[in-house]
Amino acid sequence: MADQTTIVSCTCGVRYERREVALPIKDVGCFDCDECGTRLEIWSGRKVPAFKRLPSEEREAKRA
Repeated sequence: MADQTTIVSCTCGVRYERREVALPIKDVGCFDCDECGTRLEIWSGRKVPAFKRLPSEEREAKRA
């Protein structure tokens, strides 16, 4: 089964790459936006999400 990644956007505009990872034991947790603190996901199980913040489009436009 291939890794499936999706893009998750917070209401404040920050975007995250989300993928699922399998753990050897059950995990319970949550993920909050780094910028505004909005709760984006809650989980309980062996398959848990992993989030990676993506560069903002504004920041990328300033580099170009």
